[in-house]
Amino acid sequence: MMIYVLEDDESIRELIIYTLNGQNMQAKGFSAPSEFWSAMKESSPSLVLLDIMLPEEDGFCILQKLRSAPATKRLPVIMLTAKGSEYDIVRGLDIGADDYIPKPFRMMELLSVFALCCAEAVLTRKSRKNTVWATCMLIRCATLSA
Repeated sequence: MMIYVLEDDESIRELIIYTLNGQNMQAKGFSAPSEFWSAMKESSPSLVLLDIMLPEEDGFCILQKLRSAPATKRLPVIMLTAKGSEYDIVRGLDIGADDYIPKPFRMMELLSVFALCCAEAVLTRKSRKNTVWATCMLIRCATLSA
């Protein structure tokens, strides 16, 4: 499992990566959106941790782009930001964030949210796979009885 951390504050980014690596998770950090988009062209992560106030492009715009692209539409994204007003939280969730954690945050809380988002993503993929299988079986049964 690879987690991309897009956070311009180096100390926060390094703390998150250190903690995730200590939990046997792989993480790559990016200080700027351009670095993040370059990495996304190479490979897609299992989850994205996204700050809002970034140089070049804000996190809301990045989230909108991720949600509008078919390849990343269902990619789990957790917003982690100092913008903790009710308006910002609702905006992030409405755009499509899977969760929203205001700073300052606790590392155990962050790990717990990661676990929930990853479990939900696995269940969603399995559900989609089972739905496709069930649809194929219904079509096959309908074809055989016709």
